[in-house]
Amino acid sequence: SLVTTYEKLVDAIVSESTTRNVFGKWKDQEFASIVDLFRDDFAEQGVKVALCKRRSSGSTVRWLEFIDIEVAGNYVPQYDVANMSGQTIKTVYTTLKFPKGVVVEELKQWRGRKLLKDEIPPYVQKMLEDKDLFDEYDALVEACINEGVGSKLKCWNIKKLGEVKEAHAPKFEAKGVSLFVSHKQEYISHGQHGGHTEYFRWIEFVDREEQPNYYPQRDADTKNESCVIS
Repeated sequence: SLVTTYEKLVDAIVSESTTRNVFGKWKDQEFASIVDLFRDDFAEQGVKVALCKRRSSGSTVRWLEFIDIEVAGNYVPQYDVANMSGQTIKTVYTTLKFPKGVVVEELKQWRGRKLLKDEIPPYVQKMLEDKDLFDEYDALVEACINEGVGSKLKCWNIKKLGEVKEAHAPKFEAKGVSLFVSHKQEYISHGQHGGHTEYFRWIEFVDREEQPNYYPQRDADTKNESCVIS
């Protein structure tokens, strides 16, 4: 039964000493290998199992998701460690990871407009080819460069980037790709000498065939808070 399979999985995770290091922290590769051993057993009973992981605010959270294929067959766990693409956005204090079906393009703080115009990340290039989105992408880039910046310093402006995204999103959606603008702020303390804020901004392109329920970790429309590090 499904209960028996679940109990065997839990017992294997708890009893296998290699799933934790000497400090008692989980070791992802070993944990995932145990989940893999039971994946077919769950699948035979109509359930998909996924080991998920997310790092946020200095802590790491892991959990198991059990998906009823008959009820939620199209659901894709966006933090499934077995479905990560290898793409990352590195901030000062954390590394954001992205699943397959999501490609990201960072908007650098320095020389950002030039880099956006001159370089296309390999993962983005592949999606543009697969979805025939080069014309839409070129128009988006031009709009970001000309309309997504402040009027004086020409630095990225998250509100204006959001307006650009809203204007261009329908053309991407028409070809099965959702468009998001994301950002993260981190305050870097200099101790008694004050500090400064680092800004990280990027565009996410989401293939809805591969990621039908994906939503960004740091979507600019809903995430306004800063990460303060002292």
